[in-house]
Amino acid sequence: MIGTVLKLEDLNRDDAYDFSFPPLPQRLAGIEEKFPGLPLLIVDKARRIVWGHDYFRLLQARGQNDSVAFEADFSAAEALLLNFNLCDRLFGLNLYEKLLFIRKITRCCSREEIQRRADLGFSLNDALLERLDALLDVSLRPLLAAGRLALKAALRLLELVPPGRKALLGLFVKIKFSESQQLQVIQLLEEIAFREKKSFARILAAPETTDLLKLEMPQQKIMEALNRRRFPACSRQESEWRHWRKKVSLSNDLTLAHAPFFTNEEIQISLTAKNRLEAEELLKKLK
Repeated sequence: MIGTVLKLEDLNRDDAYDFSFPPLPQRLAGIEEKFPGLPLLIVDKARRIVWGHDYFRLLQARGQNDSVAFEADFSAAEALLLNFNLCDRLFGLNLYEKLLFIRKITRCCSREEIQRRADLGFSLNDALLERLDALLDVSLRPLLAAGRLALKAALRLLELVPPGRKALLGLFVKIKFSESQQLQVIQLLEEIAFREKKSFARILAAPETTDLLKLEMPQQKIMEALNRRRFPACSRQESEWRHWRKKVSLSNDLTLAHAPFFTNEEIQISLTAKNRLEAEELLKKLK
């Protein structure tokens, strides 16, 4: 790849192909040593930056006036796909950057081609495309970029009224849940709010929840607290069951189980035998 020395001030400053968020010029520090002799800026014929936006920012921060750049004729779709694939392979793209890329490229490329040529990690379905602008809202942007909000959970949040969404975003800012946990938290809060006729903010402000936020890794304990509040009777019975189990003396080959959700008082007693001979002996004792 043969490059040309270009002055930075002569490069087009628009963001047509840029979807870096947050801008991280420091991640390009030392890239010259990794790719010695290669032009680390790619520009189109209008000298608009196709790839190397953060490298351009790094050069500016260093006070550099020029750089070697590779110049070629790109269509908008080619430029965006090149930038996406190079960035994703070199240092990975966060969810917000991928969504911003989608908004820019859907104006000039079919969803089938995008799906085929860019490894998004999710499907470009109608629900996502219809809510793309809402997903890119400034309120969701930091969490999507930081990996604190997964795509399915983000789409569910958009279905909530603004106060409920704000309360959940506040929780997700403080605690990093997995995608499945995020969906469970949303569902539990919806059900608790419906049963208790309270807002998400009031539910999350309860001492049994706020105290857990001080712990180092409180995700599971927060889930348990919400489950207890959602199913108080079942949670109380489960606590009583565990207390009773501790009092019952069992051999290692015996296990006890209650009916699902304590729908009845039946208790299942299971025997485990190491082999057929031991099973026969156990059966004789039972008879």
